[in-house]
Amino acid sequence: MSVVDMTVVITGASSGVGAEAARQLHVAGARVIAVGRDPRKTKALTDELGIEGATVDFTALADVRQLADHLRRRLTRIDVFAANAGGIPRDTLRTPAGIEATFQVNALAPWLLTTLLAPLLGGGRVIATSSRSHTAATLTIDELGAVAAGLSRPLAHHVYARAKLAGAILLREFGHRHPEITVADFHPGVIASDFGRYMGTTGAVLKTVARPFLDSPADGARRLAFLASADAADINGRYFVRNRPAAGSPHLDDRELATRLWQLAERLTRP
Repeated sequence: MSVVDMTVVITGASSGVGAEAARQLHVAGARVIAVGRDPRKTKALTDELGIEGATVDFTALADVRQLADHLRRRLTRIDVFAANAGGIPRDTLRTPAGIEATFQVNALAPWLLTTLLAPLLGGGRVIATSSRSHTAATLTIDELGAVAAGLSRPLAHHVYARAKLAGAILLREFGHRHPEITVADFHPGVIASDFGRYMGTTGAVLKTVARPFLDSPADGARRLAFLASADAADINGRYFVRNRPAAGSPHLDDRELATRLWQLAERLTRP
């Protein structure tokens, strides 16, 4: 399927995989709206490509709502929403809403933005950047509240993996509730731009040593672009690694957990 003349919104487009995906999809003929957290980097990208842009801070739910309002005013349709933004906030453990910051940035904020944009996505698709680390994470109904509040805080990488798992569960529940919208997610690879970001000085050393063996942001972007253009029937509800369907966490199929997580998300993001 061609992306020519499709409207594609990409979050996390200030740098890395998101910026490279914006470049690739723009060259392929899509109308790209690049959304980033860093205003300077986002403007540099939009100036480079001559495309539209916006900024958002996923640690602020009000910011997410403002972005959704902006996009709804500017656009009549979104063919592909690439929910690529994520990571571990370095400057806070909890957001102004009292939510554990990594959980909000990787699960709740993307979910909120996706649900707010749903009226524009009919017949389109949501492609989320996941992480292979989600397959080793655990999440139970009984611990959802504690996880969201940051009361159960293991090592940073485990916090991130669990947040990515929650985001993946919410994505699939969104797909169940909006069958007219295709959903899929993917592991972008171990990308040179972010490898080791959880581990401080140790991570910086590992990143230098391992760089020759890591995937580039362009590699990850090509995997995102593949899902943006693949036949919907071939990707819907699936998790991909290197453009192939892969086994995700068994929690992804737990509809009771998904329902409870959805209800928690609605409560925590209520204005």
